Amino acid sequence: MANSESFSHSAVIFPVSNLENSIEFYTQKLGFEKTFEWGKPMYYAVVKKGGVGIHLTKRSDGGRPSKYHRALYIFVNDIEKVNKNCKDQNVRIVNDLEERDYKMRDFDIEDPDGFIITFGKGD
Repeated sequence: MANSESFSHSAVIFPVSNLENSIEFYTQKLGFEKTFEWGKPMYYAVVKKGGVGIHLTKRSDGGRPSKYHRALYIFVNDIEKVNKNCKDQNVRIVNDLEERDYKMRDFDIEDPDGFIITFGKGD
């Protein structure tokens, strides 16, 4: 098995129904920056904010995200600010900001395709 030092970073890849709508959601509502796009017409894009990268690809099947399992957990430094920004931008919050028994203060949002993303901060 490879030494863990050979690992650089990872990316989540979300298959989305409308790539332009997803890019707009992540850039306009959550403050990400589109850093890459591929295809003519475009069928793949990358949005980044800080150390978090989300790859978006045009969905080619009928798959739907889980309504129970989180697709991505993003650790943040200022949970109150992120929560306020999401509310100000009318982002769909599916679980309010709370202290959890697993020692995190977090909340969940849902993106336009139904992916549940959690923002959290530990002690």
